Amino acid sequence: MRKHTTGHILIAASLATASLFAQEGDRKGHKMIDPIDINKIPPSPYLDLKDALKTFKIAPGFTIEPVATGTDVDLSIALAFDANGRAWSCEMRSYMPDMDGNGEQTPNGRIRVLEDTNGDGKIDKTTTFLDGLVLPRAVAVTSDGCLYTSKDTLYFIKREGLKPVGEPIVVDTTYAQGGNPEHKANGLIYGHDNWYYNAKSDRRYRRINGKWVMQKTNNRGQWGITKDNAGHLYHNNNSTLLIGDVFTPMFLRGNPYYTPKAQTSTRVGSNRTFPIHMTPGVNRGYMKGTLDKDIKLVNATAACGVLVYRGDNFPKEAQNMAFICEPAGDLIKAIEIKKDQWGRPSGSHPYKDKEFLASTDEWFLPCNLYTAPDGTLWVVDMYFGLLQHKTYMTTYLRKQYTSRKLDQPKPSTGRIYRIRYSKNPASPVPRMEGLTPSRLIEFLSHANGTTRDTAQRLIVESGDPSVADALTNLASDSSKPLGQIHAMWTLEGLGKLTPAALLPALKSKNTDLVNTALDIIATRRMNDKALQEVIAKLSNNSRTIHSQIRAMAAAGLAEQALKLTSENLKAPWIRETFISGLGTDAAHFKSEIKDGKLAGLLKAAAQAVHKSGVVKKPDGSHLSGEALASFKRGKEVYITKAACFGCHGEDGEGLQNLGPPLDQSEWVTGDVTRLTKVLLHGLTGPIKVNGKKYSPPLAMPGLNANTAITDQDLADVMTYVRNCWENKASVVDAAAVTKTRAATKDQEQPYTSKELE
Repeated sequence: MRKHTTGHILIAASLATASLFAQEGDRKGHKMIDPIDINKIPPSPYLDLKDALKTFKIAPGFTIEPVATGTDVDLSIALAFDANGRAWSCEMRSYMPDMDGNGEQTPNGRIRVLEDTNGDGKIDKTTTFLDGLVLPRAVAVTSDGCLYTSKDTLYFIKREGLKPVGEPIVVDTTYAQGGNPEHKANGLIYGHDNWYYNAKSDRRYRRINGKWVMQKTNNRGQWGITKDNAGHLYHNNNSTLLIGDVFTPMFLRGNPYYTPKAQTSTRVGSNRTFPIHMTPGVNRGYMKGTLDKDIKLVNATAACGVLVYRGDNFPKEAQNMAFICEPAGDLIKAIEIKKDQWGRPSGSHPYKDKEFLASTDEWFLPCNLYTAPDGTLWVVDMYFGLLQHKTYMTTYLRKQYTSRKLDQPKPSTGRIYRIRYSKNPASPVPRMEGLTPSRLIEFLSHANGTTRDTAQRLIVESGDPSVADALTNLASDSSKPLGQIHAMWTLEGLGKLTPAALLPALKSKNTDLVNTALDIIATRRMNDKALQEVIAKLSNNSRTIHSQIRAMAAAGLAEQALKLTSENLKAPWIRETFISGLGTDAAHFKSEIKDGKLAGLLKAAAQAVHKSGVVKKPDGSHLSGEALASFKRGKEVYITKAACFGCHGEDGEGLQNLGPPLDQSEWVTGDVTRLTKVLLHGLTGPIKVNGKKYSPPLAMPGLNANTAITDQDLADVMTYVRNCWENKASVVDAAAVTKTRAATKDQEQPYTSKELE
């Protein structure tokens, strides 16, 4: 065991008093009338494992079994599996010690390795790998080390077996900067393209030549991230059960200096939930529409941990299913995924008005899901009474928690279950540790996606070029399409790609194979005559047209790509695809473009390239004195204290299904009084920003009753957003906020945009 002792651990100098945070989540105008007499709500006792299992109602044909409990798991929130199928458990042991979060910065988090030594499906051995962490929230294991977090920082530490070696290496000091535990980066999923991706983050990471590299990517999700067999990412936020990416992660970002505004993520299925017991203990439970007539949650409010199942235990129809945790309803939702002609995902609820898994136990707190090496679906259950973080704790919710003693601390809490198809036993766990790269190749075609991912990672980490021919052979084996996909990406990771490895996939009728080969060609900008000939002759298929255009533009066929784009202008994202394929060549592309929208995108992309060499002045550099000081304080409020970035993004561009853009928004740079009203009392959609309509599923909460945020804080954050990014507007002083607060003291509900226009 190693105690994490780097200088990056910061312990709070002082703890806020209970009174400060008691109603930190209260919102002006929210009349907190109990939807039901609190004395009529059934008790919620802390149950032992035997009794907890009795509370579950699971879909027909499935069974739920305990994997780890008791002292083997303590507030685990994330897992990673190593080459031998051991589970590396990330334990956030200081999360909400009480309803005021006192002691939450205590360095008692840890990474433990959980092992089933006899193959009975139950953990019987635990090893503490790291201790002394502050609110760790993500873990990923490599053949020679471990990625993990402590406080805001992402670290990598080498290992020998299950023992850390040497000092940790800082990968990213601001990995999880700002916000609160509900709004910080997490995930560290190993993508098909050999990069690690995250939720609540716009960054990805990869080790190249022994060095950890970070790149910008699209901002995705809130808590939990997953992928399908083609490498498309899925994520969600608390009010949206499932969001799917139409393309692979960096598809429209071929130009590193240009960020396209096109939205390529879409909601998959409805957000309707069907708890099997009354759920009054949810935030905003007093608001109309949150609960139904039976006091049950109507739509998701705490969606998190998401999984596209890729195992070999469930029946075939579950291979296109996603599973999502919704701890506010004490349930796990199943959504069946289908894709339209463009590859855009949509979803339906296969169990109609029933849930895949639901419990009557209010302590059940599922927070993450995984396809385990044995093919089953693992459920990480914090088994914890306080779902809501202190930042959003309302008087109403405090009363709900205390009345049923959900706030009472327990000495050890948390459970891990596995869900298995009753007719199928769990599969033997592959033991890949110590195998040579040549022996690992067979696992690239394994029926379990977790095993395929692990084999790919191990071969890439080995850096062994001697397996290139064997991988090329697998890439041409049409009897193993999943193996073909992983073989191509493994070759990419080894830097041993050749046209011969991609040509078989390009000629396949399997569109996932075609798209994989085209994506790799575009990413690597492979200007090869043999590839060009095949790409140019591909049939016009709506499932592959985008990848074809992107690859053509990137691989020396820009004129043909433009022609194909012009012939398909009615297809969504087609213009952005062409621009991405050009990459930085957009600055030199001179062909005549008749379509005005495409010409505009090309001009913007070209300008971004030309400006890339210009040293940009830092945000707020046009300010000085007290105005600049206010701007700097406002940034801290935006990122940390009020966590505005959680819905609007660090770049002010807004986040899909959460919040509209603030950059170049008339709502931000316009009338100060109007903006102050929004910050104080909130705003409910829809809202138009620069002529575009935005309809977030939840209202923006006001900050009027948040005693932790002062009028000076509000003035500072307004000064910040009005003078950050491309915005330049007047600064705001605290007196103006105080005046507006007094004038609007009787406002009882969030504003609508019409009221403020």
